[in-house]
Amino acid sequence: MRYIAIIVLLTCFSCNKAKESVQDAMSGTIEKTIETRTGVQVELPDAESIENNGAWVDYKTEDVVYLKEDEKLQAVAIFQKDNDGLSIALQLSGEGGKSLMAIINHVPDDFSLPLVGKFAVSNSYDGVNPVATLMFLNVTEDGMMSSAMPFEGELKITKLTKDDIRFEIHAKGGEPSDADSPSNWKTITGKGKLTAPIIQSYGIDKNSVLK
Repeated sequence: MRYIAIIVLLTCFSCNKAKESVQDAMSGTIEKTIETRTGVQVELPDAESIENNGAWVDYKTEDVVYLKEDEKLQAVAIFQKDNDGLSIALQLSGEGGKSLMAIINHVPDDFSLPLVGKFAVSNSYDGVNPVATLMFLNVTEDGMMSSAMPFEGELKITKLTKDDIRFEIHAKGGEPSDADSPSNWKTITGKGKLTAPIIQSYGIDKNSVLK
C-alpha cells in the first residue's frame, strides 16, 4: 500500500504549475520526506520535464474506442525491483477522468527491446515469460467505465529512454464473465507514446532499466 500512496503523491505533485524555483525546492523536501518515511529512494522531476511531459494513445476494441491519439495525457513510468523481480509500469492519466495503466512484471535483469509481456486469463507467471496487465478507467459524473480485459496476447515496449517510451497492445479479451468463453473475446489493440515521462524508480537505478 505504501507504494500506491507514493505514486498518488508523485502524480499529484506532477500537476503543480508553480514557478521553477519554488517547485525545485518542494521537490527536495518531498524526496527527503519519502525516503525518510519509506526507505525508498526517489527522484522527482524538474520543472522542465513536467512542462514537456505528455502521452498519446490509440486504444480500442473492435467496437469501442477508449482513447484517441489526439487526447493528451500525463505520463509516468515506474520501475520497481523487489523479490519478484523487475516490474515496469506506464501510468497515463487525463484531466477528463480517463486513465490507463500498462504493466509488465517479472522482467529479467538482462532484458532487451522489444520487451514483451504476455496476457493470460490466469495472469500468473509461468517462470519464463514476463506477465502483462492492462487497466483502463473512465470516471465521469455518470459513474465509472472500464475497458475489456485482455485474456491473451501481448504488451510490447519498443522504446524505453528518458525522453521517449513507446508501447503496443495486441490482444483479445472481454468482460470478466467471458474469461472462459474465447468465442466471445474481441480484438484489443493499442499504440502509445510517452514524451518526457516522469520516471520514478524503487529498489533499482533507473539508468539500468532505460535503454
